[in-house]
Amino acid sequence: MKKFFFSVLILTFLVTNLSIAAESESIAAAKNKSPLSHEEIAQRYDNKAKRMIDKITEEKQMLDEYELHSYYYGREGQDFASHHEALLHKFEKAAKRYEELAAAHREMARKTN
Repeated sequence: MKKFFFSVLILTFLVTNLSIAAESESIAAAKNKSPLSHEEIAQRYDNKAKRMIDKITEEKQMLDEYELHSYYYGREGQDFASHHEALLHKFEKAAKRYEELAAAHREMARKTN
Protein backbone atom coordinates (compact mmCIF):
# COMPACT_ATOMS: atom_id res chain seq x y z
CA MET A 1 0.00 0.00 0.00
CA LYS A 2 2.83 2.38 0.85
CA LYS A 3 4.47 1.66 -2.51
CA PHE A 4 1.26 2.54 -4.32
CA PHE A 5 0.89 5.91 -2.58
CA PHE A 6 4.57 6.64 -3.07
CA SER A 7 4.26 5.82 -6.80
CA VAL A 8 1.21 8.10 -7.14
CA LEU A 9 3.05 10.88 -5.35
CA ILE A 10 6.07 10.57 -7.67
CA LEU A 11 3.87 10.48 -10.80
CA THR A 12 2.00 13.57 -9.64
CA PHE A 13 5.26 15.38 -9.05
CA LEU A 14 6.58 14.44 -12.52
CA VAL A 15 3.39 15.49 -14.31
CA THR A 16 3.35 18.82 -12.49
CA ASN A 17 6.97 19.53 -13.42
CA LEU A 18 6.35 18.63 -17.07
CA SER A 19 3.41 21.02 -17.33
CA ILE A 20 5.40 23.83 -15.71
CA ALA A 21 8.29 23.24 -18.13
CA ALA A 22 5.96 23.26 -21.15
CA GLU A 23 4.34 26.50 -19.98
CA SER A 24 7.68 28.23 -19.48
CA GLU A 25 8.77 27.16 -22.98
CA SER A 26 5.63 28.63 -24.52
CA ILE A 27 6.16 31.90 -22.63
CA ALA A 28 9.76 32.06 -23.87
CA ALA A 29 8.64 31.41 -27.45
CA ALA A 30 6.06 34.21 -27.19
CA LYS A 31 8.72 36.62 -25.94
CA ASN A 32 11.01 35.79 -28.86
CA LYS A 33 8.39 36.66 -31.49
CA SER A 34 8.85 39.99 -33.17
CA PRO A 35 6.09 42.50 -32.46
CA LEU A 36 3.55 43.19 -35.16
CA SER A 37 4.06 46.26 -37.25
CA HIS A 38 1.39 48.93 -37.27
CA GLU A 39 0.55 48.06 -40.87
CA GLU A 40 -0.08 44.41 -39.90
CA ILE A 41 -2.28 45.52 -37.01
CA ALA A 42 -4.18 47.85 -39.35
CA GLN A 43 -4.71 44.94 -41.76
CA ARG A 44 -6.14 42.82 -38.93
CA TYR A 45 -8.56 45.60 -38.02
CA ASP A 46 -9.55 45.92 -41.68
CA ASN A 47 -10.31 42.19 -41.76
CA LYS A 48 -12.44 42.51 -38.62
CA ALA A 49 -14.30 45.46 -40.14
CA LYS A 50 -15.01 43.40 -43.27
CA ARG A 51 -16.39 40.56 -41.13
CA MET A 52 -18.62 43.06 -39.34
CA ILE A 53 -19.86 44.40 -42.67
CA ASP A 54 -20.71 40.83 -43.70
CA LYS A 55 -22.68 40.43 -40.47
CA ILE A 56 -24.43 43.74 -41.11
CA THR A 57 -25.52 42.49 -44.53
CA GLU A 58 -26.78 39.27 -42.97
CA GLU A 59 -28.76 41.12 -40.30
CA LYS A 60 -30.31 43.43 -42.90
CA GLN A 61 -31.40 40.40 -44.90
CA MET A 62 -32.99 38.89 -41.79
CA LEU A 63 -34.84 42.11 -41.06
CA ASP A 64 -36.03 42.34 -44.67
CA GLU A 65 -37.27 38.76 -44.44
CA TYR A 66 -39.12 39.60 -41.24
CA GLU A 67 -40.74 42.64 -42.83
CA LEU A 68 -41.88 40.60 -45.82
CA HIS A 69 -43.19 37.68 -43.78
CA SER A 70 -43.87 39.03 -40.31
CA TYR A 71 -46.96 36.84 -40.03
CA TYR A 72 -44.70 33.74 -39.85
CA TYR A 73 -43.27 34.85 -36.54
CA GLY A 74 -46.40 35.46 -34.50
CA ARG A 75 -46.03 37.18 -31.15
CA GLU A 76 -42.29 36.57 -31.02
CA GLY A 77 -41.83 38.54 -34.23
CA GLN A 78 -41.41 41.88 -32.47
CA ASP A 79 -38.77 40.40 -30.20
CA PHE A 80 -37.09 38.94 -33.27
CA ALA A 81 -37.07 42.29 -35.06
CA SER A 82 -35.85 44.30 -32.06
CA HIS A 83 -33.13 41.72 -31.36
CA HIS A 84 -31.81 41.89 -34.91
CA GLU A 85 -32.05 45.69 -35.03
CA ALA A 86 -29.95 45.82 -31.87
CA LEU A 87 -27.41 43.43 -33.40
CA LEU A 88 -27.35 45.52 -36.56
CA HIS A 89 -26.59 48.64 -34.51
CA LYS A 90 -23.91 46.81 -32.54
CA PHE A 91 -22.22 45.50 -35.70
CA GLU A 92 -22.32 48.93 -37.36
CA LYS A 93 -20.70 50.49 -34.30
CA ALA A 94 -18.02 47.77 -34.20
CA ALA A 95 -17.25 48.11 -37.93
CA LYS A 96 -16.84 51.87 -37.55
CA ARG A 97 -14.55 51.39 -34.55
CA TYR A 98 -12.41 48.82 -36.37
CA GLU A 99 -12.07 51.17 -39.33
CA GLU A 100 -11.00 53.97 -36.98
CA LEU A 101 -8.42 51.72 -35.31
CA ALA A 102 -7.05 50.62 -38.69
CA ALA A 103 -6.72 54.26 -39.75
CA ALA A 104 -4.95 55.13 -36.49
CA HIS A 105 -2.44 52.31 -36.93
CA ARG A 106 -1.83 53.27 -40.54
CA GLU A 107 -1.11 56.81 -39.34
CA MET A 108 1.34 55.43 -36.75
CA ALA A 109 3.00 53.30 -39.44
CA ARG A 110 3.32 56.38 -41.67
CA LYS A 111 4.92 58.39 -38.84
CA THR A 112 7.48 55.69 -38.06
CA ASN A 113 8.62 55.41 -41.68
